[in-house]
Amino acid sequence: MSDEAFFTQALARYERPLISYAKSITGDWESAKDAVQETFLRLNRENLKDLEPRLAAWLFAVCRTRAIDYRRKVVRFVSPDEGTLEQTADDQPAPLERLAQAEDRTQLAELLARLPENQREVVKLKFEAGLSYREISEVTRHSVSNVGFLLHTAIQTLRRQWNSSTQLPHLS
Repeated sequence: MSDEAFFTQALARYERPLISYAKSITGDWESAKDAVQETFLRLNRENLKDLEPRLAAWLFAVCRTRAIDYRRKVVRFVSPDEGTLEQTADDQPAPLERLAQAEDRTQLAELLARLPENQREVVKLKFEAGLSYREISEVTRHSVSNVGFLLHTAIQTLRRQWNSSTQLPHLS
C-alpha cells in the first residue's frame, strides 16, 4: 500500500475518534480539531511503515500531547449544554425514544464527568476510540494492568451511580 493510501485510510478511520478524544481534553471543538490536524501533520512526516503496527496508540499519544498543549495555552469555559457527542441521523427512532436516549446520554455524560480524570480518559479511549488495553497503555503511559484496574473501577462506579440515580422513589 502506498504512503498516500495508508495516510488516507488512517485519516478516515481515526479522525473522528481523535477529535472526540481531544475535545474531552481541551473542552472545545476548535482546539480539538487543531490538535488532530497537528497530529496528522506529524504523521505525514513519519515513516509510516514503522508506525503501522502501533498506529492507533501513536496517533492517540501524539493527539493527547497536542490537546494538553492547547488546554495549557487557552482556558475556556464550555457549558455542559454544548454538544457532547456527534450523532448520526440514519435510523431515527420515535421522538419519545429519542428524548429518552438524549436524557440517558446526558446522564451518562454527567456521571462520566464525575469520574477522576485518569478513569474518564481510559473509558473514552476504550469505548469511544475502541483502543485495546495495550494501546491505551501506550497513550496514557499507565501499565496495561493499571489500565484494566482504572477501567474496572470506572465501570463499577458508573454502574453503581447509574443504578442509584435511575431507581424510582418509594411512595409512602
